[in-house]
Amino acid sequence: MFLIAWSAIARPTPPTAGPGAPLPEEFRRTSISPALLAPLPTTGGVPRMVPARVRPGTAEDWATHDRRYALLRMQQLRAGSAPATRASGLAAIRECKDPSAFESMYGALKGERHDVQMAMLDAFAVGGDEGQYAIASMAIQSADKGVRAEATRRLTLPPGPGALAAIDDGLRAGDHEWVNNAGVLAGAVHAIEAIPQLIFAQYVQQPTEERGDRAWIAIGKTTSYVQNVVPVTGDNSGAFQPVIGQVYEGVVFRIQDCVATVYHGGVHDSLVAMTTYDSGMDTAGIGWDMRAWRTWFDTTYVAIKRRQADELAAAVTPSTPAR
Repeated sequence: MFLIAWSAIARPTPPTAGPGAPLPEEFRRTSISPALLAPLPTTGGVPRMVPARVRPGTAEDWATHDRRYALLRMQQLRAGSAPATRASGLAAIRECKDPSAFESMYGALKGERHDVQMAMLDAFAVGGDEGQYAIASMAIQSADKGVRAEATRRLTLPPGPGALAAIDDGLRAGDHEWVNNAGVLAGAVHAIEAIPQLIFAQYVQQPTEERGDRAWIAIGKTTSYVQNVVPVTGDNSGAFQPVIGQVYEGVVFRIQDCVATVYHGGVHDSLVAMTTYDSGMDTAGIGWDMRAWRTWFDTTYVAIKRRQADELAAAVTPSTPAR
């Protein structure tokens, strides 16, 4: 078994200036997520931060929206369209207020030029929680760094259920770039609710998809010898043509299968940044050790969050007047 490492490093922007510094107002919470008040499960997967997103509308609505935006792309956004025609198409995108259309819109237009991507983000920005899910999904799935940055800028803070659902989906995705981007986004919006998922999404081991030899190394020598002769005749002459054989001596080292370890650098960096700022202690020393992270979360971080939850509850509970 051989180990191959790959890492997509992308640094999140920490929301504060140093460990223990007060969080900006937009990152504060009025309650503590239940996922941060209990130890990590020992069996099964990590529970979701929020319920899985359910697409609004019906199958008939979705089919209608699919046709509408496919037609809009072909008629108004194709290469060579008149400026007025393209502007009309962009305006139609921005004017969409139906959350059931957002997924169809993104599916039809995600490969279009930058102005189309910005128009979609503008529509999603006024689309409530469903729009926040769509914006966060673009911040995770887009291959364009500029689009991801613009999408992140349009997310409300602190992140609501829509954005958290998209981050949760991204961290559970099979695409390693999406996982890494979801981790970066979690750090950018200080989604501390994602800390349990981030712990287990730092890296993953998986077998390679192809079968057969991955590589080989031969160390040895070759000895040539005459293994046969072929008679050759001509006018009043004759001869023999030698057939040369070869003998190989040595060792052949074959790699027939391997396991790849994929390190998600953006996930790890966001995890360290958020836990450091939220707990007031430097967690960089834990490194990539998932067992050490589990121990720290269960024995240290949960206690911190329970104390914070008690303080929040006491702050909203009216005191009993003394007699």
